[in-house]
Amino acid sequence: MAENILLGALRRYEFYSYCSTFIKTFYDTVTQDLYGDIHWEWTYSTTNTYAQPKSWNTGLNSIANQGTITAKNLRDSNLFFTISMNSSSYTYASDNSRGAYSKNYVLRTGLKNNGVTIIPDLYKELGAISEVPFHTMDYNSVYSGDYQRVHTAVNVYWKWNLFISENYIFIYGEPQTNLNVAYPFRMYLGKIKAFEEEDPLIADDSVGIFSHFPHGMIDNDDELKFRTGRGYMRSSRNGTPNALYHFATSSQVPSPGVGGRFFISPFYVWHETEGARGEFHGIRTAVLRDASKYPDGSILDLGDERYYIFHALNQAHPAANQQFYATNGTAYAGQPYFFDSPLLLGGGQRVLLFEIEKEV
Repeated sequence: MAENILLGALRRYEFYSYCSTFIKTFYDTVTQDLYGDIHWEWTYSTTNTYAQPKSWNTGLNSIANQGTITAKNLRDSNLFFTISMNSSSYTYASDNSRGAYSKNYVLRTGLKNNGVTIIPDLYKELGAISEVPFHTMDYNSVYSGDYQRVHTAVNVYWKWNLFISENYIFIYGEPQTNLNVAYPFRMYLGKIKAFEEEDPLIADDSVGIFSHFPHGMIDNDDELKFRTGRGYMRSSRNGTPNALYHFATSSQVPSPGVGGRFFISPFYVWHETEGARGEFHGIRTAVLRDASKYPDGSILDLGDERYYIFHALNQAHPAANQQFYATNGTAYAGQPYFFDSPLLLGGGQRVLLFEIEKEV
């Protein structure tokens, strides 16, 4: 059963699903007649022209589409996203004598590009390195011949919170089962608020998709490729399409401090050559010393700024790379990452802060 909370322009939705039912339950939740969505127009399909769920199907690989949704912003045509769930399986014998073995549930996403033809599926442009796993596997399950003929796909049961505004869609999931392979799921799809005024030719390209599992893992020897927050923006400042960017926070110090000061961190979006370009639009994070004074769902009013408080699960990063089996038949490794550190100085509660309109 979905629970929905309305705070002016901010919407919060809560629901439960398995990996296999995530997309349809997501769609049913945001399109309920009772509330609807004032910011986005949603569509759902088991086969969608924007996604290519079967592009890697061969005699050995088999990819099943578990549903695709699109989100079109009603005010800004530059904001158009696709979210597609896929499950993969692999047949190790070329004659199919050993059958197919399920491997992973993975999410494909896309954002509207600037070409003549709208192709908002990152997979079409970048391939499997743009996929996000719903769970990982141990090393043996991927690489050891003794484990090849083993079903490793896990239909994890999740508790979901969606936060939706006119500028972004934020997806937050906590696994309720299979905690040894499923880590908290976090994904931001939306505008990046630039720190400096940008050239009008690229100003509308300050849009991105960032996840808890680093995108673009192409070098396991480079920590920036597998151990830091990472995602895609529509283009870099020099016009490179589907540009890879990092994101990071700086929020270990607990609040309030001396004089009632609150130490609130943006999600900084930065590039190796450009430096910090901007931040997630309207979402920040902090650590609250005494969570009982600031319960989940309460309002933090700091005068000029007003935030809706969400208590986030603070989980240690895995000690080593985690594997996942992409839909192209390749295993990738990385470490789930979203906040700067699970170590909270002085203890406290990690929170996400969603900016809401000031009451006049």
